[in-house]
Amino acid sequence: MNIVKSRRPHIRPSWPQVALLALIGPALLALMALFLGGEIRSARDARTAVGTSVEYNLAVAELLSLLKDAETGQRGYLISGDRAFLAPYLEARSHLMGQFTEVARLTPPTSADAADLRRLDRLIRAKFVEMQALIDLHDRAGPGAASARLGEGLGKKLMDDIRDTVAKIEQRSRANLENIQKTQTERGDRTGSIIWSYVAITALAAAILSFLIGRGMRLRNQLSLEREESATRQRAIFEGTTDAIILINPSGSIETINPAAEQMFGFRPDDLLRRDISTLIDIAPGEGPFLERIGIDKGSLRKTELLDIAGRDSQGETVSVDITLGTMRLPDGLHIIAALRDAGSRKEVDRLKDDFISTVSHELRTPLTSVVGSLGLLRSGAAGPLPAQAQRLAEIAETNSQRLIRLINDILDIDQIRKGRMAFDYAVVDLRDVMTRTIQTMQGLADRRDIRIGLTAPDGPVMACADTERLVQVAGNLLSNAIKFSPEGSTVAFELIEGRDDHIIQITDRGPGIDPEFARHIFNRFAQGARPDKQLIAGTGLGLAISREIVRNHGGEISFENRAEGGARFAFSVPRDSAHVAEGDRSTRLLICEDDSDAGFTIQSILTAHGYASDLVTTVRDGIAHARSQPYSGVLLDLTLADSDGTDLLRALKADKGTQRLPVIIISGTPPHNDIDGDAYAGWLQKPFDPPRLIQLIQRAIRRAGARKAVILHVDDDDDTRELFSAALAGRGLLLNAGSLAAARTILAARRPDIIVLDLGLPDGSGQDLLVELKKQENPLPVILYSAQEVDKVAGALADAVIIKSRRALPKLASTVLDIVDRHGGPQ
Repeated sequence: MNIVKSRRPHIRPSWPQVALLALIGPALLALMALFLGGEIRSARDARTAVGTSVEYNLAVAELLSLLKDAETGQRGYLISGDRAFLAPYLEARSHLMGQFTEVARLTPPTSADAADLRRLDRLIRAKFVEMQALIDLHDRAGPGAASARLGEGLGKKLMDDIRDTVAKIEQRSRANLENIQKTQTERGDRTGSIIWSYVAITALAAAILSFLIGRGMRLRNQLSLEREESATRQRAIFEGTTDAIILINPSGSIETINPAAEQMFGFRPDDLLRRDISTLIDIAPGEGPFLERIGIDKGSLRKTELLDIAGRDSQGETVSVDITLGTMRLPDGLHIIAALRDAGSRKEVDRLKDDFISTVSHELRTPLTSVVGSLGLLRSGAAGPLPAQAQRLAEIAETNSQRLIRLINDILDIDQIRKGRMAFDYAVVDLRDVMTRTIQTMQGLADRRDIRIGLTAPDGPVMACADTERLVQVAGNLLSNAIKFSPEGSTVAFELIEGRDDHIIQITDRGPGIDPEFARHIFNRFAQGARPDKQLIAGTGLGLAISREIVRNHGGEISFENRAEGGARFAFSVPRDSAHVAEGDRSTRLLICEDDSDAGFTIQSILTAHGYASDLVTTVRDGIAHARSQPYSGVLLDLTLADSDGTDLLRALKADKGTQRLPVIIISGTPPHNDIDGDAYAGWLQKPFDPPRLIQLIQRAIRRAGARKAVILHVDDDDDTRELFSAALAGRGLLLNAGSLAAARTILAARRPDIIVLDLGLPDGSGQDLLVELKKQENPLPVILYSAQEVDKVAGALADAVIIKSRRALPKLASTVLDIVDRHGGPQ
């Protein structure tokens, strides 16, 4: 059953988004209010301007009327001589200056109006001077003299000029008034259009809002119904599923169980409410917070499947279950969902499958053995000589029969690997014998393709604790692939490189190399490569997957690289046998957890002979107590102990901060359970075991557990090379990557690594410049030149080691790096 990790959904729209939407309406109303306010002010200003213009016209007309009154009174006096006629003249003269001041106040501030006002002022003054002069002449010289001067027409001309000027002022005033009225009419029309548009937009927005509100209400109702239906379905699934399901809160307490769990354990939900999950099953042994013990890392479970876990029912009886774990985030924290299934049915299915595979493989192998043997006899002439065509047909039949046998073997091996049951017969062997046997096995294939196998191996023994047959199987797979992909007439290099910690076996061909797309899953099951012409190479696609597991079970690593000059290189490492050169540190104490006293005594005797002190316990309880009471360098653990399963002890050690880094070697007749994380133990040794292999595993586990990791600066502009070196290093160092000289200098300014792996060809200069700089320092860093370029004598003399990419494999580089770091005192 798959449990899907859930996250708490985000509520949309959020409150800030709701607030933003709510502000849209008031903002639009505010904008409209500002607009209408501006329009009202504009209309008010226009009315003021119209009033001022009308008042101005009236004032000008009044001024002209006063002049006319003054002229009428003056002429009446001149004709009649009666001074009573001067009353209008005198009255107009007394009011004229005040009226002119009013006109000046109302005159628009334009240059034309100001000029006309000044001209009118001059004309009015001149007119009154002329009228007063005629009156004075009448009084002094008589009517005749005044009449004669009046006939000269000066007064009439001044009055005509005044009328013309007033006419211009009135005409300009009328034009200004008409312009104001026109502007206001246009503005009113525009304002009306805007208001109607706003009303239309508001109506449309209201319609849309009403639609959205209605749709939202409908959707909420629909979602409510769907949630109710979903809850009903989930409740039906929860209650009706045959798998037991338990919901566990963040503190490790049971919140609820389904009916299947009730039936499995015999408890009612109320009996288990808020009780610790260990009441039923101990899925998180050790101390500390429950979520840490169960393996929560960044909100996710590091392991989701636990197989063959012992639980306890209400009667105290043991119930064996398989558990699938999932997470569910709720408001009160991360909850754990545990789905449990009786392990007995799975074991029965596995048993039936094992029986089927065993039966099928036996029933296939038996007739195939007869077929292959008969075909071999036919080809050898046992039944008489065969014609050439029949001989060729017999060869084809025999070759394909052998392919079928290899396919059956691969299927059996991959099944044993999946179960962790692949058997290994470890012994101290000379790897040169592995090389020789592999060549003997593959020579026939090489001869058929006219391929030469070039063997390179040390003159002296290269000892390792290994299973010879399995290593021949790995080397044969790699050599077979190299022969298949190499062009006819070429040479495949088959090399054995002796190392301080690991020996390297590498095969180099001159074929097309590994397609980058295929490289990502090259070690997957049933992965098959093709030649450049897209033609698939015949095979099962299981060889590399099997090879990787065999190498890992030997404590080594397998890797590959495409060579710059063409072809591919595969390499795998095998830990050297060190039991015969190191007797161990007598201050090193190991804890043996073994329920069989005879087996425990035997292990203690082997350890004592190699200089190790040890303590023997037979129960999980005593093992936990001893591990916490004093420091041990390692634990040898049998999976079957007197009071419980050894995996309970392993989980407890890894859950305790004081013992979680303690290396554990499992010694058992059965492989570790699939639910045990491979990183939780340093190795597995199957009973009966080879003592040198035990000592080798102990030494390697202690060395790796106690050693600090070297800091390695890798300067190379090729991403693939850096990635492959990282894979070859296999976590044995802290790797800093730089793709240029500038990046390398930046890293060196910030920290000092233990060693530098340097390429010569870099995008911003030569790596030799950096090499010279480093070696001029007071305490120079060790540097390995790893480049496809030829290294001159100067650079070669400065470098601690020179490895040409075209001549050495990445595993060799990794081994050399660690050797040089050790020679310089280890990681600093």
